[in-house]
Amino acid sequence: MKQILFLFAVLTLILMQVVNAQAAEIDPAEIMKMMQLPQDDWMNVTLMGTKIGYTHTYMEQSEYEGEPVIRIRFDSVMDFRRAGTPFRAEIARVMYVGMDGQIRHFISISNETGHEKRVEGRVKDGTLYLKTTLDGETKQSQRAIPSETISEMMVAARLLQGGIRVGEKHTFNVFSLELFEPMKTEIEVLRKDEISYDGELKPVYVFNYTMHMMGELKATMWISPSGTTYRMTIALMGMPIEYTKTDMETALGEVGKVDVILATKLVAQGRRPVPESRYFKARLRLAGGGLDKAVVANERQKLIISDESQREGILEINVPTVYVSNALNLSAELIQGDMAEFLKSTVYIQADAPEIQDKAAELIDGETNSWKAAKKLCRWVNENISDKNLKVGFGSALRTLESREGDCTEHTVLLIALARAAGIPARVCAGIVYVGDAFYYHFWPEVYVGEWVAMEPTLGQIQADANHIQLSGSTLESDSMLELSEGIMRTLNQLEIEVIE
Repeated sequence: MKQILFLFAVLTLILMQVVNAQAAEIDPAEIMKMMQLPQDDWMNVTLMGTKIGYTHTYMEQSEYEGEPVIRIRFDSVMDFRRAGTPFRAEIARVMYVGMDGQIRHFISISNETGHEKRVEGRVKDGTLYLKTTLDGETKQSQRAIPSETISEMMVAARLLQGGIRVGEKHTFNVFSLELFEPMKTEIEVLRKDEISYDGELKPVYVFNYTMHMMGELKATMWISPSGTTYRMTIALMGMPIEYTKTDMETALGEVGKVDVILATKLVAQGRRPVPESRYFKARLRLAGGGLDKAVVANERQKLIISDESQREGILEINVPTVYVSNALNLSAELIQGDMAEFLKSTVYIQADAPEIQDKAAELIDGETNSWKAAKKLCRWVNENISDKNLKVGFGSALRTLESREGDCTEHTVLLIALARAAGIPARVCAGIVYVGDAFYYHFWPEVYVGEWVAMEPTLGQIQADANHIQLSGSTLESDSMLELSEGIMRTLNQLEIEVIE
């Protein structure tokens, strides 16, 4: 249930980094003159009116492989609570950005897993070379980057380059250091304004930022004509978050207590859901956006939209019976077409690690029926993650196999890794589940045994009951797994559920 925290911390960084760069011209001399380097900026971060942390950006003139660049050090620290358990999310980055606005090299170190995750990237001749290290395992990849793509840290620079005029709209291709791919970003200059800082009124322009990812991420920013960001507000996932310029002492000061999980639970109206039910029916209402883009429709769950705005509908979920006799054997039968994609080893799901491979072989113990094997793995994961807690950040499969602790994210990635190691295609589902008194955001796995079957190792269910509502998102996980949570972004604090039966 705590992937909400991981998603929240990462997405705030995406929005925050867009506003920090202050370069304006491609001519290096003009850039350095305008920026008055080095620059040292601190910002308070508040969530729902309570301070949760700070960001720090330090920029200076530098050199990379013989060319003049801007070296940017970015740090973010946020303190949350998850159902009473404290967690600190920290990210430290160093970037070298060329005068053309494009990234040359970066190193990002974060602790969302509860252990260090290191990502190093280098862009050369239009290709990104990426190396990600987590729990002693390193994955390398490369992909093409269009020439017009600029760094997140250079968006403000491009705005200032030709002068700012109220009413203008701009579109940029921005490279995201979370998704490691270009992201369409639209910016509108709303008005001139003034903002109070350090006892003085400072002239600013007010901008609207819209980033086209996982639906849309929107922010409003107050930036001076010289490029200083004084304020930023985000209605992120229905929870207001604000960044304000401050000094180092204030930024490093005490923080309050905000429980992200308790603040995002969904209390249902109507009937109380029946635990382990095989049928569920509810009326859904979404305050913003369309249900068809937020809720998955598949063989397991059917969605009938009931109004033209796409914001209301009836959801029915039926848990199918899985027959052992119909399940495919653990052989090439399971690996057809796109199914091979769901057997791959990834940064968080290290299916090719020897420890994962050996454990999977031990657990299935020669079983060739895919459904019988999947059930063995599910029972073992539930019984052997004995310390079911919220202390872990976002643990990988390999780390979870070693520690035997965690909640839904750890149960999910471990079962998927074991299934893939055994030759059973498996993938992540993101959504909400009814537990105790309300619906909570949640991860669970699906396995393919001739049909896709939702399983539930966290709650000790072989098949996930009908109280699991799957939300939209990618079916293949990336190095960040961020895109799996698109439905969370579209529904958080905006979805109403009335249980019919």
